[in-house]
Amino acid sequence: MRDALGAVCSGLCLIHCLALPVLAATGTTFIGFAMLSSESTHLWLCALMMVFALWAFPSGWRAHKCLWPGLLAIAAAVLVLLALFASEAEETYWIASSLTLIGGHLMNRYLLRARASL
Repeated sequence: MRDALGAVCSGLCLIHCLALPVLAATGTTFIGFAMLSSESTHLWLCALMMVFALWAFPSGWRAHKCLWPGLLAIAAAVLVLLALFASEAEETYWIASSLTLIGGHLMNRYLLRARASL
């Protein structure tokens, strides 16, 4: 459940990062566009991503003892920090961190299910 929520949250971040530039490029606007494109939205999504990661990965590691999901989470955290402090290619870092964290959550979920079926 933890990893599913984490993957969904990271997926929302990914959709946000991919959809807003497309909407802006096509001239599409809506009432919440300014709010969704603000920097505070990135910070809230980042905070949610990190909360779910801290909730899911340590307990997953204790259960399956595989480092790969946690390493993916650390790589995603580094990419998030780069996105927060980079002046160029910021969206690229956000997209990469979302995809990396989704991969980590899915791997963690798979390993937990594989262990439970033993």
